Amino acid sequence: MAARDLRLCSDGTIAPSPSPTALRLDLQTPHSDDGALVIAVHGPDVSNMEPTSPAYLAYTRSGALQEMRVIVVGDLKAGPVLTLRIAPGHQLSEYSATIQQVATRTDALRGDLSGYGLKDTVP
Repeated sequence: MAARDLRLCSDGTIAPSPSPTALRLDLQTPHSDDGALVIAVHGPDVSNMEPTSPAYLAYTRSGALQEMRVIVVGDLKAGPVLTLRIAPGHQLSEYSATIQQVATRTDALRGDLSGYGLKDTVP
Protein backbone atom coordinates (compact mmCIF):
# COMPACT_ATOMS: atom_id res chain seq x y z
CA MET A 1 0.00 0.00 0.00
CA ALA A 2 1.31 3.44 -0.91
CA ALA A 3 2.00 6.08 1.73
CA ARG A 4 -0.81 8.59 2.24
CA ASP A 5 -0.24 12.18 1.18
CA LEU A 6 -1.40 14.55 3.95
CA ARG A 7 -2.31 18.08 3.02
CA LEU A 8 -2.48 21.03 5.39
CA CYS A 9 -5.52 23.27 4.85
CA SER A 10 -5.39 27.05 5.22
CA ASP A 11 -7.26 26.78 8.55
CA GLY A 12 -4.56 24.50 9.99
CA THR A 13 -6.52 21.23 9.71
CA ILE A 14 -5.25 18.24 7.81
CA ALA A 15 -7.30 17.34 4.73
CA PRO A 16 -7.75 13.67 4.00
CA SER A 17 -5.96 12.50 0.92
CA PRO A 18 -8.18 11.73 -2.05
CA SER A 19 -9.22 8.13 -2.65
CA PRO A 20 -7.11 6.40 -5.27
CA THR A 21 -8.67 6.19 -8.71
CA ALA A 22 -6.60 3.29 -10.06
CA LEU A 23 -5.07 0.05 -8.92
CA ARG A 24 -2.17 -1.61 -10.74
CA LEU A 25 -1.63 -5.37 -10.57
CA ASP A 26 1.99 -6.52 -10.73
CA LEU A 27 2.77 -10.13 -11.64
CA GLN A 28 5.13 -12.18 -9.50
CA THR A 29 6.30 -15.25 -11.42
CA PRO A 30 8.99 -17.89 -10.96
CA HIS A 31 9.19 -18.47 -14.75
CA SER A 32 10.46 -16.55 -17.75
CA ASP A 33 8.20 -18.13 -20.41
CA ASP A 34 4.67 -17.19 -19.34
CA GLY A 35 2.32 -16.49 -22.23
CA ALA A 36 -1.16 -16.20 -20.72
CA LEU A 37 -2.84 -15.58 -17.36
CA VAL A 38 -6.42 -15.95 -16.19
CA ILE A 39 -7.07 -13.53 -13.33
CA ALA A 40 -10.22 -13.11 -11.25
CA VAL A 41 -10.71 -9.58 -9.94
CA HIS A 42 -13.29 -9.04 -7.18
CA GLY A 43 -14.73 -5.72 -6.02
CA PRO A 44 -17.51 -3.21 -6.52
CA ASP A 45 -18.04 -1.83 -10.00
CA VAL A 46 -15.18 -3.87 -11.46
CA SER A 47 -14.62 -2.57 -14.97
CA ASN A 48 -12.29 -0.51 -17.12
CA MET A 49 -9.26 -2.77 -16.97
CA GLU A 50 -6.42 -2.29 -19.40
CA PRO A 51 -3.05 -3.96 -19.89
CA THR A 52 -0.05 -1.97 -18.71
CA SER A 53 1.93 -2.78 -21.85
CA PRO A 54 0.91 -2.33 -25.49
CA ALA A 55 2.52 -5.76 -26.04
CA TYR A 56 -0.15 -7.40 -23.84
CA LEU A 57 -3.70 -8.18 -24.92
CA ALA A 58 -6.45 -8.33 -22.30
CA TYR A 59 -9.86 -9.93 -22.67
CA THR A 60 -12.49 -9.40 -19.97
CA ARG A 61 -15.74 -11.12 -19.04
CA SER A 62 -18.07 -10.43 -16.15
CA GLY A 63 -18.36 -13.39 -13.80
CA ALA A 64 -20.28 -13.60 -10.56
CA LEU A 65 -21.55 -10.49 -8.79
CA GLN A 66 -18.66 -8.06 -8.33
CA GLU A 67 -16.24 -10.26 -10.30
CA MET A 68 -14.41 -9.77 -13.57
CA ARG A 69 -12.37 -12.49 -15.25
CA VAL A 70 -9.43 -11.29 -17.30
CA ILE A 71 -7.23 -13.17 -19.73
CA VAL A 72 -3.89 -11.47 -20.37
CA VAL A 73 -1.86 -12.74 -23.33
CA GLY A 74 1.66 -11.82 -24.39
CA ASP A 75 5.33 -12.30 -23.62
CA LEU A 76 4.56 -11.86 -19.91
CA LYS A 77 7.23 -10.72 -17.50
CA ALA A 78 7.30 -10.07 -13.77
CA GLY A 79 6.00 -6.58 -13.09
CA PRO A 80 2.98 -4.51 -14.10
CA VAL A 81 0.27 -6.41 -15.98
CA LEU A 82 -3.11 -4.65 -15.56
CA THR A 83 -4.50 -1.33 -14.42
CA LEU A 84 -8.00 -1.19 -12.97
CA ARG A 85 -9.94 2.07 -12.66
CA ILE A 86 -11.67 2.37 -9.27
CA ALA A 87 -15.16 3.84 -9.11
CA PRO A 88 -15.54 6.98 -6.97
CA GLY A 89 -16.34 6.31 -3.33
CA HIS A 90 -14.60 2.93 -3.17
CA GLN A 91 -11.40 1.99 -1.32
CA LEU A 92 -8.51 -0.24 -2.40
CA SER A 93 -9.30 -2.65 0.44
CA GLU A 94 -12.57 -3.54 -1.33
CA TYR A 95 -10.68 -5.13 -4.25
CA SER A 96 -8.75 -8.38 -4.61
CA ALA A 97 -7.27 -10.36 -7.48
CA THR A 98 -6.15 -13.97 -7.83
CA ILE A 99 -4.40 -15.91 -10.55
CA GLN A 100 -6.62 -18.78 -11.68
CA GLN A 101 -4.49 -20.28 -14.48
CA VAL A 102 -1.17 -19.74 -16.24
CA ALA A 103 -0.01 -21.02 -19.62
CA THR A 104 3.44 -21.03 -21.16
CA ARG A 105 4.19 -19.31 -24.46
CA THR A 106 3.97 -22.74 -26.11
CA ASP A 107 0.37 -23.01 -24.84
CA ALA A 108 0.98 -25.60 -22.10
CA LEU A 109 -1.11 -25.11 -18.97
CA ARG A 110 0.95 -24.95 -15.78
CA GLY A 111 -0.16 -27.50 -13.18
CA ASP A 112 1.64 -25.83 -10.29
CA LEU A 113 1.07 -22.15 -9.52
CA SER A 114 3.56 -22.04 -6.63
CA GLY A 115 5.54 -18.82 -6.72
CA TYR A 116 2.86 -16.88 -8.63
CA GLY A 117 1.14 -13.88 -7.15
CA LEU A 118 -0.28 -10.44 -7.82
CA LYS A 119 0.83 -7.38 -5.91
CA ASP A 120 -1.52 -4.40 -5.88
CA THR A 121 0.02 -0.97 -6.21
CA VAL A 122 -1.36 2.55 -6.55
CA PRO A 123 0.19 3.88 -9.77
